[in-house]
Amino acid sequence: MGKPQNGKHSAAGGAKGGSSGAGSKGKGKGKGKIGTKFSTTKPQPKPKVVKDNNKANGAKPTDKRAEYKKPEHKKTSENKRPTQEDAEADEGPLGSRGQQQKKQRTERQLTEPTGELKIAARKLWEQLRRGDLEADDRKKKMVEMMDLVRGQIKDITFKHDMSRIVQTCLKYGSDAQRDEIAAELEDAYTELSRSLYGRHILMRILKYSSRFRSAVIRAFYGNVRKLVKHKDAAAVLEECYAVYANAGQRWQLVAEFYGNEFAVFKDTDDVRSVDDILAKAPQKKDTVVNALKTAVVPLLQKGTVQHSIVHRALLDYLRFADAAGRQEMIETMRELVVEVLHTREGAHAAMLCLLHGTAKDRKLIAKSLKPYLQRIACEEHGHAVLIGMLDCMDDTVYLGKSLLPDLCALAPELLADQYGRRVLLYVLAGRNSHYVGLDAMHVLRDGDAVRAETSKKDPTTRRRELTAYVSAPLLRWLTNNAELAIFDPMPSQAVSETLMRAQGDKQMAWDSVLDLVGRGIEENGSKHVLLNAISNR
Repeated sequence: MGKPQNGKHSAAGGAKGGSSGAGSKGKGKGKGKIGTKFSTTKPQPKPKVVKDNNKANGAKPTDKRAEYKKPEHKKTSENKRPTQEDAEADEGPLGSRGQQQKKQRTERQLTEPTGELKIAARKLWEQLRRGDLEADDRKKKMVEMMDLVRGQIKDITFKHDMSRIVQTCLKYGSDAQRDEIAAELEDAYTELSRSLYGRHILMRILKYSSRFRSAVIRAFYGNVRKLVKHKDAAAVLEECYAVYANAGQRWQLVAEFYGNEFAVFKDTDDVRSVDDILAKAPQKKDTVVNALKTAVVPLLQKGTVQHSIVHRALLDYLRFADAAGRQEMIETMRELVVEVLHTREGAHAAMLCLLHGTAKDRKLIAKSLKPYLQRIACEEHGHAVLIGMLDCMDDTVYLGKSLLPDLCALAPELLADQYGRRVLLYVLAGRNSHYVGLDAMHVLRDGDAVRAETSKKDPTTRRRELTAYVSAPLLRWLTNNAELAIFDPMPSQAVSETLMRAQGDKQMAWDSVLDLVGRGIEENGSKHVLLNAISNR
């Protein structure tokens, strides 16, 4: 790059670079307005710093803000804030923005047919729902509320705020008042179940109104397959089926999964299950199985498998389908097993998937259970699935490297749990009726014939290999926790089984137990190992 030809360019360049004065002075003749402006500017003198004598003498510095006095403003009628009466008289805006919005909302609600009713009911509800309200006062408020909403409950119950009011009435009302509300809503049960807010009213009717409980359950007859796909209705359906329905009502709810014939013609006296159907009409097996597949597969594909009524249909399909159909269903649901094992039928269906599945299916199922081991092991029905997996899976190397280390790491929590202890004790003691539940034992024994075909490893060899993986961690646990475990009802069972059946060097574990036995009986009294009711077992 060449040098600038005149002072103007130099001055301009200096303006950008911050040193324009030197460039303009060097050229002499090229002073323009820009060059003159920057080249003739003189540096400003620095302001003098005045020292505070009070601070120098050790006193506190003078606070000049304290010397300032805020001017007094006398309240007059001109600057006084308007009151509510003044605002109403002037027809101007009242209060804050929230108050204005509340007023607008109230005016908008008054234009609705039930607007005045809703406003009055909300004011009364604020008093009725208080926890510190006396019983006599609550009865009086309930009478006022029922007089207010009687005959119009169906019109107001689908709104969020009014739904809460009806729920409160069902909670605090008398039996007669609850039945009155349930009767007024009786022809809208199905519609309420599909409502985001109305479904909570049905839950309250099921809980508090025993007289109309059967009417709510009957409202689902003929609509189960459609409503089970609906998010809100499925929750009410599950409550009906799993909590409040008796055996006959449960069959009438689930019968739709077996075909239209059983949905329309329900013989509740003789038929309560698919076993009864096939016992009376064996020729209908293919029809029933196809209907189950048609109903269940869309639910699996949609992921709607968390309800126990679906688990029952899924279990019946796995029990009665042929080998090809069963394998197809297992491949569809092998990654969904973790979502069905929390119920009795779902856990049974999961065990059948493990029993009939291939080695690949079993490994994928085991992999899906790994993140939730502690929760599954401590569930009433879920722990049986882990036992079923340990009972039929041939790949003990995968189990020993993937699942068993995690289970052993959770030994203090699992061995103290009613159901969690059964998983580790099964590895040590096998199918011992003291540790394996009755339902799980029946499933395991009924599947022995299938296991002989689908599993190649001998059961004794399988359990010996699994025991080898858990022995060292359990012996360490016993050595470090003998004094605490031996006096606890649940872990004390693991103490005896570990000492008898674990593999490897047990000397340190025995020493920790014998050290407790060697303590003086007179000093410890009933707390001694030999005298304690739990430890002397």
